Amino acid sequence: MPEKKGHNTLFLLSMSIGILFIHACATIEQPVQPWNKILEVARISPHDAHREVESGGALLVCAYKDEATCCKMLLQGAISLKVFESRLPEFTKDQSIIFYCG
Repeated sequence: MPEKKGHNTLFLLSMSIGILFIHACATIEQPVQPWNKILEVARISPHDAHREVESGGALLVCAYKDEATCCKMLLQGAISLKVFESRLPEFTKDQSIIFYCG
């Protein structure tokens, strides 16, 4: 019986240390990296997206990485993610881009 009590005490001690470690890690302020920033993503209706693309106000990008899937899902006026990535240097920071996936 005393042996079982020792195991329970060791288990509780281990759990307490683990919880303290997790809490300490969660409360340490992490530096914000550019890739850690949460960007606010605006949602747009299909109708508004179509209007924006047709007027030349936005670029429509199929967001599938797999080119075969993208070809199946490509909407009129859209470009694939691969094409978009190859053309990145052409775009300005204020370029409106609409990403979609089905």
